[in-house]
Amino acid sequence: MTHAVNGGTERAVSIRTLITELERNAATLPPNTAERLRSALAHASLLTGRKPAMESLIQETLGLPTAEIAEQLVEHYAAAYEQANRHAHHYRLILLVLALGLAAYLVLLFLRLGRTRNALMQANAALNERIEVQRRSEEELKRYATVFTRAAEGMVITDQRGQVIAVNPAFAEITGYTNAEMVGRSPSILSSGRQPPSFYREMWRKLDTDGQWQGEIWNRRKNGEIYPEWLSITAVRGPDGKPTHYIGLFSDITERKQSEARIHHLSYHDALTNLPNRMLLQDRMQQAIQQAKRVGCHLAVLFLNLDRFKAINDSLGHERGDALLQQVAVRCREALRDVDTLSRPGADEFVFILQDLQNPQDAANVARKLLNIIECPLLLGEHQISVTGSMGIAVYDGDGSTPAELLRNAETAMRRAKQEGRNGFQFYAQDMNRTSLGDLLLENQLRGAIERGELELHYQPKVCAQSGQLESAEALLRWRHPELGLIAPGRFIPVAEESGLIVVIGEWVIRETCRQLAAWSEAGLNPVPIAVNLSAQQLCQPELTTQVAQALAKSGVSANLLEFELTETMLMRDIDRSLSTLGHLREMGVSLAIDDFGTGYSSLSYLQQFQVQVLKIDRSFVNDIRVRGADGKIAAAIIALAHSLGIKVVAEGVETEAQHRFLTRHGCDLLQGYLFSRPQPAASFAQQLATQHSGARLLSTSIP
Repeated sequence: MTHAVNGGTERAVSIRTLITELERNAATLPPNTAERLRSALAHASLLTGRKPAMESLIQETLGLPTAEIAEQLVEHYAAAYEQANRHAHHYRLILLVLALGLAAYLVLLFLRLGRTRNALMQANAALNERIEVQRRSEEELKRYATVFTRAAEGMVITDQRGQVIAVNPAFAEITGYTNAEMVGRSPSILSSGRQPPSFYREMWRKLDTDGQWQGEIWNRRKNGEIYPEWLSITAVRGPDGKPTHYIGLFSDITERKQSEARIHHLSYHDALTNLPNRMLLQDRMQQAIQQAKRVGCHLAVLFLNLDRFKAINDSLGHERGDALLQQVAVRCREALRDVDTLSRPGADEFVFILQDLQNPQDAANVARKLLNIIECPLLLGEHQISVTGSMGIAVYDGDGSTPAELLRNAETAMRRAKQEGRNGFQFYAQDMNRTSLGDLLLENQLRGAIERGELELHYQPKVCAQSGQLESAEALLRWRHPELGLIAPGRFIPVAEESGLIVVIGEWVIRETCRQLAAWSEAGLNPVPIAVNLSAQQLCQPELTTQVAQALAKSGVSANLLEFELTETMLMRDIDRSLSTLGHLREMGVSLAIDDFGTGYSSLSYLQQFQVQVLKIDRSFVNDIRVRGADGKIAAAIIALAHSLGIKVVAEGVETEAQHRFLTRHGCDLLQGYLFSRPQPAASFAQQLATQHSGARLLSTSIP
């Protein structure tokens, strides 16, 4: 609006026109807005209407003297303002320079502070690292100190001259020397004197070249006791490569040495008797043979086996059996010289090596002495036991030149001593090996004899002593070998018993006897009772009664046609079991006979307990019967005894008329022997069964 007042006339006219137009338009506006617009338009009309008066007043004002002063003032003000601007510009430049300098200073200061901070951080990190290293070092030193003080192994530290600097508690415990006693001294005070000087020279040479040495060494404790230790020495070298210290680490290996000695001893000695075992025996025999070669004297190997030791072991128990072996070992050891060797290779066997013998017969004298000593009663707990032994002797170099040969031949001779009746000794002879080899081959061939059908039964009649009629028979085993022909039982039965085959063979005999009885019955013959010999091993079998029952059931044969012959010795081995087994057999209806009566225990009380029906007089008593009945008193007594107990009597081995007459006269019931018939195959015996109905006698000689 002021510009309108100060403008030209045309502008004023246009403004008034515009005001008029706005006044007209105000009526269209809201009341409040129209009121404010009218107030503004009235003010504008006032200014516009007084414009000429205002212009005149302005001109007058400008024409006053103060106007010039005002212009001067404005000029002075402008000049001052210009000068002030110049000064301000100058100051601004100065301030700018100062600001730039200050900024540069601040930049440099910050850079320096950064470097200082980095340096401080690095120094702090280095310090922390040193602190950490020191902490780890201290912990490591503590660990080393703990190891040093608590280690079970002894430790010693010396300087380069070998003077002790420190020892740990274990060192003191092992050697007896404390740290105070050892510091400044040489470890050589522990020397036992067992190692020569060359040993130590080699040890120091090894330390100088390799910087380490370890090995076994014997040292002496403070109390003078010498002990073994395992020692390891390490040289600690300085920057120049020269040793500055030596560290020794050792452990007492006394217990290990003792354990090794025990293990070594057990490896070469029997644990029960502490005698040399088979391994050490071989070595001792080899040394003895070399000694005999050098000196030119004799050497004898004695192989001892205790008789019936298994029965003692089984009846009294293994503990008592072991005690018996120990006592026998002590007795035998005391009876030998220091140069002789006693060994126990195993079980109930002992081997003696007799050195420096001038005559082989000297071995026989020692053998008799040993057997007499062994036979003396032994006390086993509350039992007093007498035991015997069988011994074989092999002499170097006639019976062998190596340990294996001598030992094998001595064992072979021992087996011959057992066959000869036990409780004796035998010198080795070459034919013994041939017999042993034959037994081994015979055993191998016997194992398949049943499957190959090579075994057969022969039957020997038992006749009535009065009438001569066939009453019964005994089944006797034969082996028809494909190469050797018919082999008698005395040749292969001992082999079968020793190998255990007798059990299988005995079972076959029972089955075959029952089968043959059934076959004779089916053929229309009237079979007689057949006696079968039982072995001791069969009687011990729990399934014996079951086998007999099955054989009878399968064949359909009556049990009264089957009889078992047993020896007194066999029955007395285990009386309770024998009574039980025989009781079951009697319940079946099987007859029982005591074979070889008079040669064993001959216990009358047990005769009644065993419930036997028949006694067989041993052939040795029958052989005593000569012409006119001389020396037949035992046979007569047995007959009378058996009859008084209601038991039948069978005499076996009857071969002469004199024996026949004597036995018949004294009331013997049945006779068996070559006088009547030899054992016959089943077919031949069947012919006798066929003719017995005619009343034919096997011996027609009359008996007076």
